[in-house]
Amino acid sequence: MSSAARWWLLSDLHLGLSDDDPRNPGKILPEFLAGKVFPAPGRRKHVVFVGDTFELARYGEDESLGRLESILARHLDTFWALEESAARGVELHFVCGNHDVELARPAVAARLSALLSPRDPARVRVHPWMLHVPHVLVAEHGHQHHSLHRLPEVLRTAVNGTDGLGLPPLAAWHAHPSGSPLSRAGDVARACVASELAELRIRGSAYGELLQTESRRLALDGATLRELARLSRFRTVSALPVAATRMVLGAAGWSIASEDAPAAAGRVARTLKAHGSGVAWYVTAHTHRALESALDGCRTRYINTGTWCSDVRGRGPDQTDRGAFPYAVVKVARDGSTSGGLRYWRPDSIRG
Repeated sequence: MSSAARWWLLSDLHLGLSDDDPRNPGKILPEFLAGKVFPAPGRRKHVVFVGDTFELARYGEDESLGRLESILARHLDTFWALEESAARGVELHFVCGNHDVELARPAVAARLSALLSPRDPARVRVHPWMLHVPHVLVAEHGHQHHSLHRLPEVLRTAVNGTDGLGLPPLAAWHAHPSGSPLSRAGDVARACVASELAELRIRGSAYGELLQTESRRLALDGATLRELARLSRFRTVSALPVAATRMVLGAAGWSIASEDAPAAAGRVARTLKAHGSGVAWYVTAHTHRALESALDGCRTRYINTGTWCSDVRGRGPDQTDRGAFPYAVVKVARDGSTSGGLRYWRPDSIRG
């Protein structure tokens, strides 16, 4: 018999050093926790931030530590609400995204845990790659299946704190916006070579040992995790045309939109099922398009938790009503059965 539990999942708050987002995610989050999480019945409560909670990307360890503290100090209402959540026994989970991948560094993860739950740091957990709840859910940000943001060796960072966070090609293009087009093209070329080499290294024995260690933490079979790590792959020949298209469309104010579950979602769910580790829910973020749908070839439901920042994409209610904030909820009954799905929350402070 499983223990009853409740999971709330949300993503892409993009909290930074400023507080100028019109949707004010840092001010809205405390109201969500107080209104939805704290009053909910049951003792086993989990809140999962499915990546890009903070703007930490492209900073070294020391800079990231200072920046994390500065962000929390800038968003004191959020800091206090998260601290209260942990004090009330709510477990907080932070899945690394491409904007806060620095959380994968052990020192940064430890600082976050100590800040939010000084009495019991174990109540705050950072997941460098994915969160896995056996037979219930898998949650990952989703950038590892997007070649323009993919960081194949992220687990190396979680182990030694230094390797694995080289710039992916699209980030390399934006890293030095004041540079000449030629120098920026050189950055992209070097990032492509680095990404191709990283894809080769994750197939080697050294990275295989890291995957084996991670498989024990995730309670997943080692062979399953190796296959998951290789489901998506960076390839220069296909990535560069996509990057060029995105830049042209972005300059024109357009984007490449899709209202369907990404192909990678089906591959992940079917791989888990094939290895006897199928889950009821597969949750990602990254695209800023809230979505729930079925997946072909398995019973897993797919959810994208969208975004709480103002960069909303897609056709959901949050596009037409900026007071609608998407999140996922998964309830686990004592017999192990689950229920839930994508929800939209409208805070009283906005409705009033």
